[in-house]
Amino acid sequence: MGYYSGPRPGKSRYTKDDYLWVVTPEFAAAYCMPSEFIDKTLKGAEAIAYKLVYEGAENCGFGGNKEACSRRTAHGFEIYYKSSLQLPSVSSTKYNYRAFYMIPSSKHLIGPHSIGTDKDRQAWEAERPGSQRRFKGWGLVGVKGPKPVWPITALREIQYIEELLPGYNYLSVEGSMGYFSNPRYEKLGVTQFALRLDKPGDTRDDEQKDLRSDYGHVIHLPELFIAKIRQVDKQGDQAFRELLKQALPEVFRKAAPQ
Repeated sequence: MGYYSGPRPGKSRYTKDDYLWVVTPEFAAAYCMPSEFIDKTLKGAEAIAYKLVYEGAENCGFGGNKEACSRRTAHGFEIYYKSSLQLPSVSSTKYNYRAFYMIPSSKHLIGPHSIGTDKDRQAWEAERPGSQRRFKGWGLVGVKGPKPVWPITALREIQYIEELLPGYNYLSVEGSMGYFSNPRYEKLGVTQFALRLDKPGDTRDDEQKDLRSDYGHVIHLPELFIAKIRQVDKQGDQAFRELLKQALPEVFRKAAPQ
């Protein structure tokens, strides 16, 4: 069906690949993906490409320190799944690209448009082609058996393209970093994680649900894949702590043991 243009043994020219991949054997065969990308425990999607996402421009002035600057980072998942899957959606759009989340531009220096009511907001967003979300309710959870026990983060839709590849739809979602380091949940010893899509109208907490019946869709992530993502998350959490130290040095000096 196609080929992977990233680095491969024996290739002198290639496209630099900043993603961490996991793919099914079928997808790897269709697009000539390296065998090291394959993990048969990936269920619910055919391929996932992950990378740390840097959003927008840097913001400065934390704690009143004009030199304390930070650029928001997020977990970015790009999902390829079979177009034959009928996932519950909130619109019938075939294309959505909320580009302002992903690409730094001069827009980041200008405040958001002032919108009065929810009705006004819906009308304003609907005027822009591609602004309508396909889905609502994606999230990342830690699981034990069929039960979600660790809600990591909600995931917002960034881009959706129907049939981006023959037989495959494409969806990219992003979510906040730092929640893998929650001491309360780390004690649970969770090693299995999943991307899940809520059923429309279901507002129950994840801990009240069952993976087998209470979600619109579930993608089970391989343990080795999520272990690498957890390491990225810890690095992001540490970077945020360093920013706090730079922004509020007096607070951290007082807290330091004498």
